Amino acid sequence: MPPKPERRLFQYVSKPRRPAREPAPAPEVCGGGGEEVVASDADADAVYRMVTAAPTPSAMESALSASGVAISAPLLDLVLRRFRFAHGDPLRALSLLSLALDRHGVAPSPFALDTALYVLGRARRFAHMWDLLRSSRRLVPDAVTPRTAMVVLGRVAKVCSVRETVDSFRRLSRMLRGRGDDQEGQLFNALLRTLCQEKSMSDARNVYHALKYEFKVNRQTFNILLSGWKSAEDAEAFVAEMRELGVEPDLVTYNSLIDCHCKNRGVENAYKLLDEMREKDISPDVITYTSLIGGLGLIGQPDKAKHLLKEMHELGCYPDVPAYNTAIRNFVIAKRLGMKFCM
Repeated sequence: MPPKPERRLFQYVSKPRRPAREPAPAPEVCGGGGEEVVASDADADAVYRMVTAAPTPSAMESALSASGVAISAPLLDLVLRRFRFAHGDPLRALSLLSLALDRHGVAPSPFALDTALYVLGRARRFAHMWDLLRSSRRLVPDAVTPRTAMVVLGRVAKVCSVRETVDSFRRLSRMLRGRGDDQEGQLFNALLRTLCQEKSMSDARNVYHALKYEFKVNRQTFNILLSGWKSAEDAEAFVAEMRELGVEPDLVTYNSLIDCHCKNRGVENAYKLLDEMREKDISPDVITYTSLIGGLGLIGQPDKAKHLLKEMHELGCYPDVPAYNTAIRNFVIAKRLGMKFCM
């Protein structure tokens, strides 16, 4: 009988060859007034060079007129993308948008507007940012969207205080007034998400409690704020408030609660929540199981976590890389290094 091959910790697995490179994307096309307006990368490169090289706005206008390139919304998208990733002068980008609006009657697309606001905010040109918002609304009343608000609030919160961020939120709220509770709710969620990302969870929760009676909250509002709780008791109290307002938890809510309990070594409570999910026909996903695997490792039960991986396969919820990494880490913490190769 031939000897068994020695187990290798690392084994090279050949990968299939990559397919041939796909052809370059076609130029952007926009239909307007029965005509097709085509914007190519070559035109966008030429316009970007002219705009950045011109010493004055009038020189830029003369150069664009002499070039014969037609200013269109798709072209503005391509040029402003270059301003964002090449860190071009935001005031030049603003001059191009003003020229398109005033002289050519071309309204920027939502993408172009959001990109221009982003580059202005990145350079801390907040006064110019608000001027652009006002001028865009005069031409396109629905120019300000919840995504636009997210861009503006993100740039303001990056360098300004929480109070100034909330003041900017109120200005944006006045611009969205009359569009219904849904859009105002999305704007409120955008504020909370921005504060979570750029400030702190504590700031986001304080702002929520200060403004929750002024704006319509929904399930997404609570899920945004639940993602960073450290105390399981506080998280449960927050979900109780959520239920009092008639908002029922969903998969994201349960995942946040289970993760919070597991990080606090409350795996038994996490399993109770898992049973509650199944009673409500909410199927756990790989994030749910990964939190449970991590919790079992914290209480010194890596074998039970390993069995949970098998249960996932049986239920058709296949583990991903983070799930396996968490299970392997459990055995490393337990100083049972031999078991990690049997995953």
